[in-house]
Amino acid sequence: MLRMYTLCLAGIVGLGLGSTGCGSGGRGSGDFDAAWDFGSGAGCADVGVTEVDLDWLNLRTNLSDGATFPCTAYGGTSPPLLDDDYTVALRAYTSASSTTPLSTADYGGVAYSIFAGTTTLLPQVTFAVHH
Repeated sequence: MLRMYTLCLAGIVGLGLGSTGCGSGGRGSGDFDAAWDFGSGAGCADVGVTEVDLDWLNLRTNLSDGATFPCTAYGGTSPPLLDDDYTVALRAYTSASSTTPLSTADYGGVAYSIFAGTTTLLPQVTFAVHH
């Protein structure tokens, strides 16, 4: 009887750990939310920007990725990311084929954290562009 009780208890504990996550295999996900403008009431067309990239670097894994948004959205949300610490940057481009951004905001290299099931709001960026 004691053996059966121990096996059942071990199974229940195992199910509990499996549902809450344990170690790197159980990491949850959240996302970043970014917003931008150009100051002085200027719009995307006024400064010639068509798209904005949100790029991130996972500080634990050193893996980077990004997402692209139409400039006129004036904001965007990343796809789900693993719980971790990241550095992020926003880059404004004049076209989809541009390889050099017109303006970049790297948030001063500050690390931002992603937590399971939450959205991490990044400070709004005002791009510095000459128009």
